[in-house]
Amino acid sequence: MNKNKIKILYIEDDPDARALMSDILRYQGYAYYEASRGLEGIRLAKKHKPDLIIIDLMLPDMQGSEVTTHLKSQPDLKSIPIIALTAAEEEDIREYVLAAGCDGYISKPININEFVFKIEEFLAGKRESVSPEFERELLQRYNINLVERLKRKVSELEQLNKNLTKLNQDLIASREELARYNDLLFYLNALANELRSLEDPQKMLRILPAKIVEGFAIDRCIVFRYDSDESVLSPFSLHGNFNADSENLNFKMGRDLLALLKEERGLLWVKDVHQIKNPLLKKIADTLNSVSFVVGYLKEFGRKDISDSFVIEGETEELDAIFDIDERFLIYFDKCQANQKFATYEIRILRSFLHTVAVIFENMLLFNQLKKLYKIKSEEAIRDGLTNVYNYRYFVRELRKEVARTKRYKTPFSLIMLDIDFFKTYNDLHGHLEGDEVLRAISRLLILNTRSTDIVARYGGEEFVIILPGIKKKEAVTFAEKLRRLIKDYQFPDKVHIVPCSLTISLGVASCPEDSDDPVDLVRLADQALYRAKQQGRDQVCVV
Repeated sequence: MNKNKIKILYIEDDPDARALMSDILRYQGYAYYEASRGLEGIRLAKKHKPDLIIIDLMLPDMQGSEVTTHLKSQPDLKSIPIIALTAAEEEDIREYVLAAGCDGYISKPININEFVFKIEEFLAGKRESVSPEFERELLQRYNINLVERLKRKVSELEQLNKNLTKLNQDLIASREELARYNDLLFYLNALANELRSLEDPQKMLRILPAKIVEGFAIDRCIVFRYDSDESVLSPFSLHGNFNADSENLNFKMGRDLLALLKEERGLLWVKDVHQIKNPLLKKIADTLNSVSFVVGYLKEFGRKDISDSFVIEGETEELDAIFDIDERFLIYFDKCQANQKFATYEIRILRSFLHTVAVIFENMLLFNQLKKLYKIKSEEAIRDGLTNVYNYRYFVRELRKEVARTKRYKTPFSLIMLDIDFFKTYNDLHGHLEGDEVLRAISRLLILNTRSTDIVARYGGEEFVIILPGIKKKEAVTFAEKLRRLIKDYQFPDKVHIVPCSLTISLGVASCPEDSDDPVDLVRLADQALYRAKQQGRDQVCVV
């Protein structure tokens, strides 16, 4: 017989044993199938009609002898030889499995050579048996054990059925509550998405009370702002039915309530006002005539203080100023009437919802503060720290852009490079602090006397550059002369001689594309023109 056509099914819950059996049988050339449970083995036996079934007696869902009995009861499967393979050491175990319907028995651990030989014997038609008398006795024991197991299973199923009946009754009883729960979750999910679409955290807190009153079918809700400097709790926004004017809802507050809310993980559910020990809560309840209410501490629901997330060496003071978000908010709501109290599931949802609100709120704060920080840092990245004009890196980037624009649109631009004459002498005489003041003053003059589209940048030291978009060389020279006279006529402070002093500048002009359409070459030409102005006596404008 061709072994490739011989199918063997192995039913065993131990994956290592299945892996070993797979190696043995596939190496021998048999078609191999495996199952980890009894019911799975029965299904595979019906599907593939194997030539031999090897089964472990101890399976997780049913005993191997029960699987054997079931297989032997099937007309199209009863002739398939079934071999029991087990490490069980009970007395008469071999005879027991044979009486249950197995055709052979092999004990574990197996000897591979002997095992292969026995498999071939059973495939060739070998069948083991016991004497009729002993078989009847064992079969009777087997049937008794089977009946006992069936009784236990029936009892377990009856108990399970009782449990399912009780569960079904509980489910039916809670159907209405689950429907309300589902509707509330749907509403809160939609509300959370609406809140996320906002950019202003203050606006979110202003609309929140009305949204909570609507979603939870409660009578009133207040968002209190806590002023830690004044230790005052005052209404920030509110919605619903109030006996007291909002002006009368300001309360002097100590930190003990915040500590209590922190202990309660951000949400305090007061079921009975007579049990209140905190004096502030008692005063709020008396003022609002509350019988049962809920107070939430928004900050406690947040992930953590936003400022804690930003620790940048050397910039802590700046970040402290930017992330000044120590605003604290408490949320109060109740149902007013004594017979209308919150259900436990409502409190669970409220806690989850307030956590979402807190995260949204802090994310909004973070986003807004980061925008401020980004604006500051963006300016710092392109500005010279001393003079506040653009820095060298920004100048190079813009110069390349202008050259590219000229090449594409054929629009000219000019470049002016200027240097303060005898600036080192001024520094040596007056000191570097006064020299810095001169640099700042000249920077202000350049900015005030150029267009918003012009780029004024500090090139380095006392040198400045100006990009003039759309300006040809002739116009640029005229403009440079204007700047030269402006600086010469300006009176700079002279602390040494008391009276104001004058300073001059030298300027070099180059244009694109007239002189060059390469940014590096254009700077070189302007620098050469500036150098020539210096060599020819300073306080003048030279061109390429």
